[in-house]
Amino acid sequence: MLLNIVQDFIPASNRNRPQYTLVPVYITIHETANTSTGANAAMHARYVKNPTTATSWHFTVDDRDTVYQHLPLTENGWHAGDGGSGTGNRQSIGIEICVNRDGNLDKATQNAITLTKSLMEQFKIPVNNVVPHKRWSGKNCPTNLLSKFDWFKSQLTNKQDKVEVTKPAPTPSKGANMTTGSIVTYLNSIGVDSSYTNRARLAGQHGISNYTGTAAHNTQLLGVLRDQGVKAPATPPKPKPKPVAKGNMTTGSIVTYLNSIGVDSSYGNRERLAKQHGINGYSGTANQNTRLLNILRNGGSTAAPSKKSTKPAVRAGEGIVSYMNRAGMDSSMANRKRLAQQHGISNYRGTAAQNSRLLTLISR
Repeated sequence: MLLNIVQDFIPASNRNRPQYTLVPVYITIHETANTSTGANAAMHARYVKNPTTATSWHFTVDDRDTVYQHLPLTENGWHAGDGGSGTGNRQSIGIEICVNRDGNLDKATQNAITLTKSLMEQFKIPVNNVVPHKRWSGKNCPTNLLSKFDWFKSQLTNKQDKVEVTKPAPTPSKGANMTTGSIVTYLNSIGVDSSYTNRARLAGQHGISNYTGTAAHNTQLLGVLRDQGVKAPATPPKPKPKPVAKGNMTTGSIVTYLNSIGVDSSYGNRERLAKQHGINGYSGTANQNTRLLNILRNGGSTAAPSKKSTKPAVRAGEGIVSYMNRAGMDSSMANRKRLAQQHGISNYRGTAAQNSRLLTLISR
């Protein structure tokens, strides 16, 4: 199967491009959950570059042979829902599978398998480290694949399939191989801010006076940058703006709002906050998120439950992630590993036996 990868990177100035170093250990599989007509990979490539979008991931696949890459594979994204330092966010490549109603989900899934196999080979990632989004945050994602995720993983070890990717998305270089396209496309391809302000700075740095963004200026700048590479700014970049005060946040999603006030925006924490404020059966719907957002803006507490509160009883057949989320606990792999070590469970890897033992210990 042949796929073509288009590197269409999120601008470096966007808040959803955190630019923390990524050394991939896992591959996390998601579904977009957007069944709208036209909600394909190209549409999500536009969406994720929006300055107001809070989340980010590395690839989006649909039923076509073109895959969109949104982040370099040396940088992390905000896709796993396990916090700013969570293993899912900081150590995994995120792949979103489109579920638009006018697309072919089976074909999109096959494309995701092809891409995943290529990345496994590129980064020497074992099949057991290909995981669903639910592994990190407890969210029911990828919804259509969860019940057959073992099948999905079995396809990754099928040696009879020939995996071909026309552009295997290596770390972008200085662009020596980039021989066509505009200055904006070129800068995006090497992970550099392509805004007018940064282009004007680069033009001045390379002796192009009075840059106004004309075709002639852009062609001249493109040629210089290909020959000489992009130099770092003379002065350190401005720090990212501090979170705005709670009362000033009047627009945006619940995730954007929680991030703006420095509160964990993971699905597990939102579920805890929803329950704390009387929103039962939270599943992350638009109506529930809007209701929770209004409550928090109007003074609702985001504090964790008192340590004196009684731990909930374990439900029949319940997994450790679900239990920890209900108990208002951080259910990330990193925290479970810490708790396992604290309770005498060595070499914690998240196996069923280890999780069962840990669940018994932390629920007492």
